[in-house]
Amino acid sequence: MKFIILLILIVTTSINAQEKDLAEEYYKIADQYYKKKGSKDFSPKKAYNLFLKGAELGHIPSKNMAYVVFNVYPKTLLPHMEEAVHHLVDAAKANNEIAQFNVGMILTQGSYMEKNVNLANKWLYSSALLGYKIAHVYHGINLVNQYMPQKDELKLSKEGYDVVVGELRHAIELKNVEGIVQLARFEFVETGNLEEVRRLTRLAVDIGGEDALALLKNTEFWDVINEDN
Repeated sequence: MKFIILLILIVTTSINAQEKDLAEEYYKIADQYYKKKGSKDFSPKKAYNLFLKGAELGHIPSKNMAYVVFNVYPKTLLPHMEEAVHHLVDAAKANNEIAQFNVGMILTQGSYMEKNVNLANKWLYSSALLGYKIAHVYHGINLVNQYMPQKDELKLSKEGYDVVVGELRHAIELKNVEGIVQLARFEFVETGNLEEVRRLTRLAVDIGGEDALALLKNTEFWDVINEDN
């Protein structure tokens, strides 16, 4: 009996190893094909199906990439929406930091899932803790957008202020214009430090040009910092 159980374990382990190797091979093929994105012969459906092969074998990066391809070509791949999101959530639950970020963004925007910013923040923060730096920025953006409508009723603690600023300061390193603009908004409302707001505004414009200006012109501080001009 012990011999039979041991034999079953050996065979199962061997099959699992073979499936893992096969999934890795599928991923390499899919990744090489996806790098042709934008070329005349590229097919979104083929790219999706190539990543799907690995995803169905439990390959976590393939699960995330199947969703990524779907998200880039949602009209073409609309029939696969539920399947793609299912694989993405699987990857997020398996602690894939990019998948966790993607789930957080879906929940933030309310695309493909019901909007739930509180739950989105949990996924974004988890992704950030796993080392995905851009997740810090969008976690911070969510915190600002949740706080702003309530700022007159709420008194933010020093700890709360530090959390938001700490998250959004990653935007400077990553040259993320949206994050820098949100940091400037937050500093304006919480500290009134116009020197810092102007510095962040200049930085955003240097990085993002006209796109940054479009964001800045809708902020609470735009008229204030330009009143002397």
